[in-house]
Amino acid sequence: MKKIFGLGFAAVLLTLGLAGCGRPSLSVNHHQLQPDGLGAVIKGQSRHQTIDYRIDNGKKRTEKTHNGSFALTIPSKATNQKVVLSADDTHQTVKIEKADPLITYSSLQSTYNQAITATALSKADQKKAMVLQKQGAKLKQQQQAIEKAVAAAKKKLASGDASAAGDLKTQAAKGNALKAQAANLQATGTEVTQAMKKAKNRVKDQLLPTQSPNGIHNLIETKDVTIRTNTDQNQVVGIALMVPVSAMKNKTDAKKFAISFSVLANSTGADAKKLMKDFKKQTKSSKTSKTTNKALRSNGVDFRIGYSTTTLYIYITKQ
Repeated sequence: MKKIFGLGFAAVLLTLGLAGCGRPSLSVNHHQLQPDGLGAVIKGQSRHQTIDYRIDNGKKRTEKTHNGSFALTIPSKATNQKVVLSADDTHQTVKIEKADPLITYSSLQSTYNQAITATALSKADQKKAMVLQKQGAKLKQQQQAIEKAVAAAKKKLASGDASAAGDLKTQAAKGNALKAQAANLQATGTEVTQAMKKAKNRVKDQLLPTQSPNGIHNLIETKDVTIRTNTDQNQVVGIALMVPVSAMKNKTDAKKFAISFSVLANSTGADAKKLMKDFKKQTKSSKTSKTTNKALRSNGVDFRIGYSTTTLYIYITKQ
C-alpha cells in the first residue's frame, strides 16, 4: 500500500513538473516584423513572470507576462531595429523593419500650426491674408521681370546702343511704382501679422509644440482632438489622430475633426480633399465597430481608420 502511495505521489509530482514545462522559457511568434501604425508588436510566451529586452543594444527594460504571454510594443524608427529578449539563459531576437518618414517634425509643426491659426482668423482677415499672399507673389514676379529688363538694357548700352537709355528710364519708373505697391502691401502685412498673433493665442492649446521628443507621445490633447506622433530624430514616422466617436454626430465637433484631418493630410503631402471624400464614403458603408477598416491612400501616404466603442482612430504612415 505504501509502495502504491509512493508511486502515485511521484506521478503527481511528475505531472506538475511536466505542466510547468509545457510553457516555454521564452518564445516569440515572429522573428521578423513590419511596423503597423506607430510601432511593431512583439508577441510571445514565457513561463516567467517578467522578461527582459534590449533595443539595438540599448538600456535593458522589463516587461511583465500575463498568463504566460506578453505583447511588447516597440515604436517604429526610420532605421531597422534589432530587439533581443531574454529570460534566464534563453534569448530570442526579433528584427523590426524601418518605417518611411512622413515629414520632418519641424516642417509638420510649422505647416500645421500656421494652418490651424489661419482658421481662427475672421473672414475679413482671412481675405486680407489671401490677397497678401497673391499680391506678394505677383510683385516678386514683376520685380524679377524688371531686373531682367534692366540687365538687358545695360548690356545694349555697353555695346553702344543709345536707345537702351530710354529702356532704362522706363524700367526705373516701373521700379518706383513697384516700391509704392510694396509699401502698401507692407501695411496690409502688418495688419495680418497682428491678427495672426491674436488668432494664435486663441488656439494655443490646439498647436503642436516647438519640439517633439523621440518615441510615441501625445502632443495635442483637447476634449475634441488628440494628436499622437512617433518621432525619430526629427523625422515623423507615424501620426495618430484620435477623436470621440460622438464628435461625428455633432456638426461643430465634426468640423474641428475635418480641419485637423485635412491639415495633417496636406502637411504630409496627401490630397486632403480626396481623402475626406473617401473617408465619408467609407464611414457610411461600414459600422463603427472595434475593427480596423481598409486603409485610405493618397500620394504614398496611408490613412488607416479604426474604432473603439468611444474613439475614432486614424493612423497616418508612409508605405
